[in-house]
Amino acid sequence: MQNRIMVLALGNDIMGDDGAALAAAKVLRNEFGSEIDIFEVASAGFMLLDLLEGYDKVVIIDTILSTHRPGLIRELTVEELSCRLTSSPHYAGLPEIIGLAKKLELDFPDEVRILVIEIEDPFIIKQGLSPEIECKIPVLVSKVKDIVNEWKIVNTPKKYELTH
Repeated sequence: MQNRIMVLALGNDIMGDDGAALAAAKVLRNEFGSEIDIFEVASAGFMLLDLLEGYDKVVIIDTILSTHRPGLIRELTVEELSCRLTSSPHYAGLPEIIGLAKKLELDFPDEVRILVIEIEDPFIIKQGLSPEIECKIPVLVSKVKDIVNEWKIVNTPKKYELTH
């Protein structure tokens, strides 16, 4: 039985800083164990339909081409992603996937939160993260933990005491 909460890390660890979300996922896996499902995906596209189906809540972590400064962590809405003019190295982008899921009436998450960390160049092939991105991984992990812990509190069944 799958958990109802998922963290989905998108990226490619052979493309330098594009692997930032994958690095955060490894830390989160140690933090949460089997309480939530954590997936690291290098090639996304339409495969996300099957992966996201059946979950109630999903935090997606990814990198995005910097428009402000590398290392900046932001929460984006699906609408904000739709307005971005940059191409996605993951082929079909998240906005297209969510739109298709709605049209197909799939059992898709009722809440999707998207955290991105801005990077300078998502297309450089190299191992490892740059120092300015690596030092931000704990901040990204903390933000994801806050979201997941908030969801876990809301979804915890209440125990009622009987009084006489």
